[in-house]
Amino acid sequence: MPQRDVVSWNSLMAAYSRSGLHDSAVTVFIEMRREGFCADHTSFSTVLSACAGMETLALGRCIHGLATKTRSSLNVFVGSSLITMYASCGVFSFLECIVDDVDSPNVALWNALISGLVMNHRVEDARRVFDQMPERNVVSWTVMIKGYFTVHEVGWALELFNLMPTKNSVSWCVMMGGLVNHKRFREVIELFNTLMSSRDAVTDAILAKIVNAYAGLKSIGGGRCVHGFTVKSGFIHDHIIEASLVVMYCNSLDIDEAQLEFYKMERKHVGSWNAIISGCIHAGKIDEARKIFYSMDGRDKISWNLMVNGYVKYGKIPDAVELYSKMPEKNLEASTTLMSCFIDNGMLDKARDVFYSMPQVDVMSCTTLLFGYVKAGYIYDALDLFCRMQKRTVVTYNVMIAGLLHQGKVTEAYKLFDESPTRDLVTWSCLINGLAQNGLNSDALNLYKKMLLSNIRPSDSILSSLISCFSHHSMIVHGQQFHASTIRLGFGSHLLIQNSLISIYCKCGEMIIAQAIFDRMANRDVVTWNTMICGYAFNSLGQNAIETFDNMKKAQVDPDEITFLGILSACNHMSLLEEGKHFFSMMTCNYGILPNKMHYACMVDLFGRTGMLEQAEELMNSMPFKPDFAIWTSLLSSSRLNGNDKLAEHAASQLISINPTTKMPYLHLISVNGSTKRWNVMENLRSQIRNAATEKEVGYSWS
Repeated sequence: MPQRDVVSWNSLMAAYSRSGLHDSAVTVFIEMRREGFCADHTSFSTVLSACAGMETLALGRCIHGLATKTRSSLNVFVGSSLITMYASCGVFSFLECIVDDVDSPNVALWNALISGLVMNHRVEDARRVFDQMPERNVVSWTVMIKGYFTVHEVGWALELFNLMPTKNSVSWCVMMGGLVNHKRFREVIELFNTLMSSRDAVTDAILAKIVNAYAGLKSIGGGRCVHGFTVKSGFIHDHIIEASLVVMYCNSLDIDEAQLEFYKMERKHVGSWNAIISGCIHAGKIDEARKIFYSMDGRDKISWNLMVNGYVKYGKIPDAVELYSKMPEKNLEASTTLMSCFIDNGMLDKARDVFYSMPQVDVMSCTTLLFGYVKAGYIYDALDLFCRMQKRTVVTYNVMIAGLLHQGKVTEAYKLFDESPTRDLVTWSCLINGLAQNGLNSDALNLYKKMLLSNIRPSDSILSSLISCFSHHSMIVHGQQFHASTIRLGFGSHLLIQNSLISIYCKCGEMIIAQAIFDRMANRDVVTWNTMICGYAFNSLGQNAIETFDNMKKAQVDPDEITFLGILSACNHMSLLEEGKHFFSMMTCNYGILPNKMHYACMVDLFGRTGMLEQAEELMNSMPFKPDFAIWTSLLSSSRLNGNDKLAEHAASQLISINPTTKMPYLHLISVNGSTKRWNVMENLRSQIRNAATEKEVGYSWS
């Protein structure tokens, strides 16, 4: 153009922004400024929208500064774009300040504020703003309803929907979609019937939701009725509805019958082909899915991704890799799926190869590799990738925080927690659980109090970790207080909480309280039974442990290796040799559980306690692995207890060969030789102790 004005530049920016070319829109804005044109309200609003699309906080802040300098930030449209930009970047702390600075805020600006808070899961703040709004429209109500569904507050969403003065097709669709996502399918159908009675317009999006509801109920009769309605009302050629109908038939019928219904359809869009492929994969017919995939015309990236995902789901990694190599255009989703597959199967190197061969990466692919590094224990590689990531989500921070805590790097994890621009329940859970697991009980409890002050409702996982902080008898009163708070919060009947409570009461010796909780439980899993059995064993109540084990069998709950470790420990504490032999045999013969070193250690100790040293030695010789330090220590103690000096010397020499720097076996040998007055041997052993002490590895610090 020979002549350009601000309108020309704005039009070009808007075109790029509408096409999703946000970086180009920003480039045009910069070029416009470089050529001396002053940005107007439209310019700022458009470029801020582009920043929101790219989620580039640093650039957005620079443009905010320029808008403030030129007083454009006082404009209602620029204010709305600022709110959207900050919310998209996970920054919500001063969104309300932006509204306060705008001249004459309108309902659209208030709606932008509510949307921004909802986007960042600040639904209580959004409701406070909603209640304070001088004026509301149907968008305000709909955004608030969507927010409640986001945080799974279905009751509040329903209440607000019923209070709406006017509803449009979008609000009906949001309500039905939220109920579908929460598997409240019958309520969706009731809502649809209400809509039909009101004679409001039924849209293609609403029909897709009702089809999904019938699919969830697996109601073929209702699904066929809706299918007929879509034909009658002219929606049958809508791509989304057609695909939803295929999904409904896949859910409601045997997959073979669903295929018959699929092939009856006159026009089959690619979405419908993808739906039947997905149905076959879900039904375990991966070969049938492959046939359909190769028979369809015009595959899109979803078709390829479905098949790659299908192969991965059923462990056909070579097929997944081969299909991935044939993809005409390798997209991020397929690449990330393949990376996840490799990571899950311990092939981190191959996942890394896929990552670095990708033409472009996004936050999801980076976070997937980050998880791979953390899972494999490569914390410094994870930190390096984390620092190089241009964009991070709350999931990225959660993975990194969990990885640091797993490595015991509490200070670094805390620092990352403080730096995180937004936190969800998982973020708090990661740090609280990590602090508790690292023995920092006071820090975990203080962080929990801070979380409550932030109006975040705890999860059963967080409460379970905190309950473990009270497992020492000196903390039992605090544990009982926390027990009461779990009941007040509505978690008293949660299985995870009840199991944790039983565990701490057992560790504190309060078996009557532990048994009372156990008796009141509506549901029990193997962890529940194991906790009670191990609790009785820990408190030397072997007979109670055996009775609990018998009740476990009557309840038809299959024991696992931890169950038998608990019951063998109970027999060991009470010197119940015959019972111990019976349970040890039962492990393999009745349940096919192979004993590990800890089970053998219990039995060796039990034989030793009852003076059966030959049987203990025979059992050790029959083990499928070499005896470890714990087993030899048990044999040494038993030999000394029963006066078998020869066996004691043999066990001590084995312990010295495993760990020459430990004093315990030398001291036992000195005692044995002292009783036989072998003074020269004793002096030689004392010399060996002194030499062993000087050979210990010198401690050092990484700092």
